Amino acid sequence: MKGMNHRRFNRLLASALIGALLLVLIACAPKGGDAQGGQEQTSGPKTTVAAEPTIAKDAAGVWTAEAWKDIYPHEYETYMQNAMNTTEGNAANPHFAVRGDMVKMYPMLPVIWAGTAFNKFYNEPNGHNYSLDDIRVTGRVWDAEKGAFKETAFANCLTCKSADFTALYQQQGNAIFSQPIADINALLNEPISCYNCHENNLASDATASSVTATQTFFKTALGSDAGKVDAGSQSCGQCHNEYYFAPADKAVTNPYTGLAQMTPEAMYDYYKTAGKDGTPFVDYTNPNTGTQQLKTQHPEFEFVFGGAGSTMVQRGYGCVECHMGQPQTAEDGTIYTSHLLISPLENEELLATCNTGAGCHTDLKAQVKAWQKTSEDKVMAIGTKLETLNLKLADAVAQGTLSEAQLAEARELNREAQWYWDFVMVENSEGAHNPKLSTDTLAKSEAAVDKALTYF
Repeated sequence: MKGMNHRRFNRLLASALIGALLLVLIACAPKGGDAQGGQEQTSGPKTTVAAEPTIAKDAAGVWTAEAWKDIYPHEYETYMQNAMNTTEGNAANPHFAVRGDMVKMYPMLPVIWAGTAFNKFYNEPNGHNYSLDDIRVTGRVWDAEKGAFKETAFANCLTCKSADFTALYQQQGNAIFSQPIADINALLNEPISCYNCHENNLASDATASSVTATQTFFKTALGSDAGKVDAGSQSCGQCHNEYYFAPADKAVTNPYTGLAQMTPEAMYDYYKTAGKDGTPFVDYTNPNTGTQQLKTQHPEFEFVFGGAGSTMVQRGYGCVECHMGQPQTAEDGTIYTSHLLISPLENEELLATCNTGAGCHTDLKAQVKAWQKTSEDKVMAIGTKLETLNLKLADAVAQGTLSEAQLAEARELNREAQWYWDFVMVENSEGAHNPKLSTDTLAKSEAAVDKALTYF
């Protein structure tokens, strides 16, 4: 079982958990120095100097990671090391284990998620370098038998999968989301890279101030609360959040405005009227039970910042402190920030600070392991109950043993229980980002599923 070794959590933090933070150049130097780029000559440590790439922007108007490699060689080199995190794993670095099949790890998924392709095609992540490759082969959008994209797949599925798509979205607005995925796919070559966190601003500003959220829909959802969240965390959160495709134009949309509404309860209420003409929003209908269900995405940002925020946020920490390495000094004396994303549990320097210097933890690894076990044990137990509920409800539908009123109530309880269970199950820290929220949300799921089971 995945909960025993926490592969999903470790792989994700190594390659994808803090999605948009991939190219945050925290340790780069201020403007100044040689206008042609290269390294500023000083008597102290060297720092990278901003310059414009000599390679032309691509067709989408993006300077690719390749274009920056001579200006930011150390950042580029460590960014490329994320390619170690492959589907097959990496023998040279056992941290990058073989990517797991989540449908097999959670045997209840084929039943609970019947009606959506996630119940067949749902894998642990690869490194960001593979983001564009992975979306092109997943059975959620690709029909392997026909050798073509599914007609039901639209360009909105490409959101946060490519720097090129982000640039095209900025140019075209929401109109891009409803286009066939096949049409837009042909225009994309660059996976998640520099542009996703910096646009093309590195030519004029090599400091952390160039970090920005490039996804317009997420900035809209933050609203006036944007000033309450640091730029690095916004850059991460713009891709690691809960969203849906708006019925009117298939636009990627968050079910909230502002931090206070980023709670599981508030989002569940939001979805009650987010459908066409104010009806409940439906991601998919379970063909066996008739339940109009919601499919949570990956609410890392909401888990950490939503509502009152996690304990980490309350103490003033964001994504950067835990998931970006400390400034490094290269052999030539250049100060830079590594862009190889590793779990904080693999960062001995960070662990030493957490366990002794900052005084927040005495043994962070042990504490995280305990949080994850508590969360995963409940996820598995409640998931099994949800599977039983789905099977009993499907049988009741087939046999006609419930009145219409009873059936409507059981379906609503099923929808509610599955939403709260999903919210924790798909959040990629396995409860570690916010243990209290994990526990409270799973309790709501269990209460709903237990009530629904009284009908059978």
